[in-house]
Amino acid sequence: MRKILFPTDFSETANNAFLYALSLAESQDAIVYILHVYELPVINGGLSAGLIQNVYDSVKLGQFENFKDNIPQLRKIAEDNGLGHINMKFILEEGNFLYIMRETIMEENIDFVVMGTTGNTGLEKLIFGSNTINAITSLKVPILSIPNHLKFKGIKNLGFTTVFGEKDKDALYYLCEVAMRHSAHIKCLHVSKDGKYNEKALAAWKEEFKDEPIEFVVEQNPEPAEQVLKFIEQHDIDVLTVVSRNKGFFDKLFSPGFTKKIASKNKVPLFVFHEK
Repeated sequence: MRKILFPTDFSETANNAFLYALSLAESQDAIVYILHVYELPVINGGLSAGLIQNVYDSVKLGQFENFKDNIPQLRKIAEDNGLGHINMKFILEEGNFLYIMRETIMEENIDFVVMGTTGNTGLEKLIFGSNTINAITSLKVPILSIPNHLKFKGIKNLGFTTVFGEKDKDALYYLCEVAMRHSAHIKCLHVSKDGKYNEKALAAWKEEFKDEPIEFVVEQNPEPAEQVLKFIEQHDIDVLTVVSRNKGFFDKLFSPGFTKKIASKNKVPLFVFHEK
């Protein structure tokens, strides 16, 4: 059974992303691990150890009550959208958000993460802020990030950007499974800055994936990020998938501000796979 990690701050943005997590769980017979992380306040000197402990105990109790009160709300969202049957596990942890994420992924053997890109606790900084590459590298699992206010409308067209590298195939095979379960199509895009590309590689990919619902598209544009944005509009893409590379991936394949452009224009969810 696949395992999906869904971190939440119980904001509207997070609740919206929750529907993506549940829908993907349904299509893949997966369990959703719903994680809420909080940090204890930093208390400067001048207070007794007993008083400081009382403050910490009060914060922990308040966080527990808040967590407990929000569980029925999430279950109602699931029920209202016909997804109440999805297996869910609720986790409350204290500590650094990214550290807790990494620990939970390892301990629970998580397959991928679904999260909103804005929220009250700054979740957007993990995906579309200055820590984008560090977060993707640190978590080591695919991340599906959902732009704020983007409502789930089903998955019919999956976009996939590629350089026709062997390491891209794992992500594409994964998408084929998602496409099959959603009766969706995959639009596979390669952007060439100068019009040159590996024609033999493209022919080999077409042969290898000939039985899959995949359309291959090759476009020329000196600004790959701009072409990707056009691609999303022209092909009515519901989810855009990219494979991150550790060394200069965003500089080589996209302009440095690519993910920020996707976020600011509220285009589509971005599914980021970590290159194995």
